[in-house]
Amino acid sequence: MTEKVLVTGAGGFIGSAVVKELSSQGFETIALDGLLDGLYPSKEKKVRFQELARLPGVTTFSLDLRHDDLSGLPQDISYVINEAAMPGLSLSWQDFDLYSSCNLLALARLIDAAHEWNLKRFVQISTSSVYGKNAVGDEKQTLAPISPYGVTKLAAENLALAHFRDSAFPAVILRYFSVYGPGQRPDMAYRKFIDKALKGQEIDLFGSGEQTRSNTYIDDCVSGTLSAMLNAKPGEIFNISGGEKKSINQALGIIEEIIGSALLINRLPAARGDQAQTHGDSSLAQRVLGFSHSVNLEEGLARQIAWQKSL
Repeated sequence: MTEKVLVTGAGGFIGSAVVKELSSQGFETIALDGLLDGLYPSKEKKVRFQELARLPGVTTFSLDLRHDDLSGLPQDISYVINEAAMPGLSLSWQDFDLYSSCNLLALARLIDAAHEWNLKRFVQISTSSVYGKNAVGDEKQTLAPISPYGVTKLAAENLALAHFRDSAFPAVILRYFSVYGPGQRPDMAYRKFIDKALKGQEIDLFGSGEQTRSNTYIDDCVSGTLSAMLNAKPGEIFNISGGEKKSINQALGIIEEIIGSALLINRLPAARGDQAQTHGDSSLAQRVLGFSHSVNLEEGLARQIAWQKSL
């Protein structure tokens, strides 16, 4: 019998890519999304969600985890990948209720429902933002978020792990680092940079541009996520991080070279809560999950630029 996987946040950038891969591997997939506005308009998510409904083995549910009735979901779910969240730093300073409800209350209700299922794994998606200003090192780094977004995601980790410690709930935590590639959200830096560059418009750059990121290509992220679903031990925490450390200025240089025209940069003060460095050590995920960095930033950005040209 084919095992059922519930993917929440399925209309999002990473969630939709996870659903597509699960479908291609023959899993029976329940794709759930509340299709909320917030950080960016929901139109793009709705289009992706409609596309998912046409994939083999995929059933879609448009539900808001914060308050909708979840009893109509299948009761024979074996795995959950909880991609649902309100992402982004700047809006989290302005609307904490939105972030606390989407990132914590929604998780609490989902876990309550999941206790009724015979789960093998509950993969809770987290972020490098839980580490704070300098996310450099392995999973034993100090946890010191510098944004309300990071605070809510760390609280979500702790909630999932509290259920693990209390009742052996099969929670696994994945901390994503700067995921990019085709399908990237319209609010994310590379998507905005490329969009402006293709139009010959001025790019807003917050801070010096010397902030560094260990960018994770979407296909590598998806592969690591599915491996965690199948292979991780409950209670484990993994960094899902690219292997290169590149500055924002270096990334802009790569975009400029691929597009073939000079970029117009409007330099602005640093954004509140922005990380100075991210360079996650993913050796644990490599060893346990077989995670790998198969795509470097030059190739990944070339693929993303080609995708954005096609929009």
